[in-house]
Amino acid sequence: MSARIASLVPGSSPDAAVNGIIDFAKNGFGDTQMFGLLARRPELLKRAAAMFAYFLAGQGGLIEPPLLELMRLRGANLNACTYCATVRLQPVVGEVKPKEPSLGLRDISGMTKSQAVAALRSTLDVSAFTPREATALKLVDRIVIDPHSVDDNLFAELRHHFSEEEIIELVCASSLFTWAGTLNTVVHVATGADSRYGEQGTYAIAG
Repeated sequence: MSARIASLVPGSSPDAAVNGIIDFAKNGFGDTQMFGLLARRPELLKRAAAMFAYFLAGQGGLIEPPLLELMRLRGANLNACTYCATVRLQPVVGEVKPKEPSLGLRDISGMTKSQAVAALRSTLDVSAFTPREATALKLVDRIVIDPHSVDDNLFAELRHHFSEEEIIELVCASSLFTWAGTLNTVVHVATGADSRYGEQGTYAIAG
């Protein structure tokens, strides 16, 4: 399944800053297609890339990137975004990979979001994570499935492990990842020919 809108290839933009951001995506995620898609709107790309850099590249965020990557991967699978579920944040992949089985990830290729949520609903092994990680992952599940389910009990648990400023960042980061998953799913963004991941699974077409 090819993307519905073609991405710009690395080095093809007349804007040197845009080309630099696409290179950042290749080094950061091992693929350029999502950022190459946004490169068709350079000013949007620059703003979105700054948010990703803030959270995942250590450019000012309060939350450690490995924890955010755990959150991103869990949310990507729940959201049934095959692109997001395929790519990995390269600077932390060695630290995150041993914990991936406990995220309860499944092959969500060809699944709708409701199917992915049903398949992953009870698969998270919180005992394999630190209390801080486990609480953040619980938050991701609630945000993705139904943000109204973030109740006072979960908020109290969050406050036990995170400052209020950190909680704001957790919610914003998870929302950013969900936004990216929505974009990729609607446009059917897939890993490119220069990707380190090979062929990607397909997106579902809900009847």
